[in-house]
Amino acid sequence: MIIRRIGRVLSCALLGMLCGPWAVADGVPSTPSLAHGEHIARLICSACHVVAADQEYPPLLITPTPAFREIANRPGTSVETLRRFITTTHWDEGKLPMAMPDPMLTEEQARDVARYILSLRSH
Repeated sequence: MIIRRIGRVLSCALLGMLCGPWAVADGVPSTPSLAHGEHIARLICSACHVVAADQEYPPLLITPTPAFREIANRPGTSVETLRRFITTTHWDEGKLPMAMPDPMLTEEQARDVARYILSLRSH
């Protein structure tokens, strides 16, 4: 059931990426890269993560995943470590605990999501 929901979210996300407007993150100054990263995160990542305080729907998972603000504030988190995690961490249905599913993002999209996540870091 959850797998079907995630599949639907990813399908809608692809359509939304092609047609949807860019958003602005919690008052963070918008650049095309940050806006694009937030847009992708709201469409794809919000199925499992809290990506913004004002996201439309809560994550689908019963077991919560880290919120993007929490990830942003972890020591050692950088655009590169996030990009690498996003592009190489893939779900194996036979393995527990389950890892993040492959969001099937390009390198540029993964980098934009990583930049958006870091824009949420507390200063």
